[in-house]
Amino acid sequence: MKNDYPIARTKHGKFRIDLHDDHREVLLELIEQFRESLTSANHEANLRRLFPTAYHNDAKADAEYQRLMRDELLASRLASAEVASNVIANKNEISAEEMDAFTRSVNSLRLVLGTSLDIAESDYGAKADDTGDSRDDDDAGDTDETEIQRELYEYLGWLLEWCVMAQSEPT
Repeated sequence: MKNDYPIARTKHGKFRIDLHDDHREVLLELIEQFRESLTSANHEANLRRLFPTAYHNDAKADAEYQRLMRDELLASRLASAEVASNVIANKNEISAEEMDAFTRSVNSLRLVLGTSLDIAESDYGAKADDTGDSRDDDDAGDTDETEIQRELYEYLGWLLEWCVMAQSEPT
């Protein structure tokens, strides 16, 4: 493993995560916000990609699916977030199961941010200033917040790519 890889498989089949302390702090804060969103009663719209529609043409069947599966999906996402928090806060070398949970949490965070930013799969790689959106100075605060979210989204994409590459490495 090279020292400049943030995530890599070790020769013992485990995974090593080497992130800067400030990156760890940001990830811990994002995961905490994510957990709060998941457990809030208002089922925020930015979580819709985490609980996808199963039956697009049958509202009744989809409602039944959501009734049966939502709690299981929620429990799985919360469990992964808990593992990811522990990994970020306390560990540099983790098991394959912990790596899988960490990867799922990074992906979930990215999906939520992408939903908040209204980013579609087809938008990946598009420049933020290609929208043709002209803003006046009153929107500067919103633009700054959006830019921060975009940077976090890109960072999570980069981190997710490293997770997948590490998991794809032979043991």
